[in-house]
Amino acid sequence: MFLILSVLAFYSCAEDDDFSSDQNLTLNFSSEKISFDTIFTTIGSATKKFKIYNRNDKSLLIETIELMNPEKSGFRMNIDGEKGVKLTNVEILKRDSLFGFIEVTVNPYDSKNPLVIRDSIRFVTNGNAQYLYLEAVGQDVFIWKKKTITEDTLITSLKPILVYDTVTVAKGAKLTIEQGAVFYLNKDAAISIHGTILAKGIVEEPIVFRGDRFDNIEGDIPYNNVPGQWGGIVVHTSSYGNSFENVHIRNAVRGITFHASNPEGKKAELKNTIVFNSLDYGVYSKNSNLEVVNCLFTNAKNGTLILEGGKYSFLHCTIANYYEWGARRSAAVVLRNQTPSGDDSPLSKCDFLNTIVYGDMSDEVSVEKTGSALLKFRFDNCLIKGKLQEGASFAGNIWNQDPLFDNLNKDKVYSYSFELQQNSPAIDKGNNVYSASVPMDIKGYSRLQDANPDIGCYEWHQ
Repeated sequence: MFLILSVLAFYSCAEDDDFSSDQNLTLNFSSEKISFDTIFTTIGSATKKFKIYNRNDKSLLIETIELMNPEKSGFRMNIDGEKGVKLTNVEILKRDSLFGFIEVTVNPYDSKNPLVIRDSIRFVTNGNAQYLYLEAVGQDVFIWKKKTITEDTLITSLKPILVYDTVTVAKGAKLTIEQGAVFYLNKDAAISIHGTILAKGIVEEPIVFRGDRFDNIEGDIPYNNVPGQWGGIVVHTSSYGNSFENVHIRNAVRGITFHASNPEGKKAELKNTIVFNSLDYGVYSKNSNLEVVNCLFTNAKNGTLILEGGKYSFLHCTIANYYEWGARRSAAVVLRNQTPSGDDSPLSKCDFLNTIVYGDMSDEVSVEKTGSALLKFRFDNCLIKGKLQEGASFAGNIWNQDPLFDNLNKDKVYSYSFELQQNSPAIDKGNNVYSASVPMDIKGYSRLQDANPDIGCYEWHQ
């Protein structure tokens, strides 16, 4: 009996080792194409995995597995532990599979525009050729690592800048950024301003500060919609005369921080600027002087806008908080005359004109007066969510009417649009006296088409 079983086992093994030459037998793959999100030049990609299946009842010998154009594309492969651009005589048993791994590195190509890179892996089995297609989006960048700017510097939009660690603008230095410039910031990166920053974008070509990840955190949710991807922009005490015009700041831990200064000197002007989706706060200012026009501040775990003393003017802004990445901790707008450490910080002026303040909390304006320091503010011709207020600080406002924003994460991928729907109560309710100096909205549409402008930074249009 033992002899019979041994003979049967021998013939069974021999049959398993008998690779079929049937040209009708083919391979299957876990995917027809392997795609990579944006890959920065010289920075290698993550590794993507795929499987090669032999779903036949016969074992197969893959004659060649070959990357077709690796020198030009930069793709690399590893099949079941063996690296190379061309592998030969790779065995795959019946009803079995092999693991494949793909990486790519993009070489610099001196352009600010993304480049689509394609290649393929050819599998030849019994004379039959099958292809697994590869695709990546390459982005050429300048790389800054712990950079300090000590003299007046101009940044153009020639290529995006990939930032690691902190970019510091030293006291006495001026950083000027041209329209269309893009900064991709690594998770530990921040912009630290001791000198001056002049970020001058235009509506068609804004300046962008955002995280450096282009893949999805899960499903269809991109990292570009996830808060806390990088540190944020910090404007220090010594810094005055800053300008943020047509600037988009998204997905930081703390969007913009303005440290205490002399409020008699202009700290910064913000125009057509968006601060979106911050893990902590959107804009925080302590005892500073800011002039803010046509700006959008949205979605932060703590205040979207926190002001502790100083002098401020907000004209035709939209301040909205629908943060959904955790429990919110404060109103959209927080006004204080004292710091958390107990120091007096008088708020001598804070005007909100033709501005929307709304969100998903019951009261989106928090006035926190402590002690005797001045806390002076005014909401005029605004649309506000909160407890109805009257008196000298509130005039001509619309209370607790949903502004009907266009998109509040309706697709569940944390994408938002704070433009107005056609029947929004904010339409034609602005004061045109205030709008005389701001004839265009944040996207460049005219506010002069009707007798009265719309409240907020967006003018509704067909």
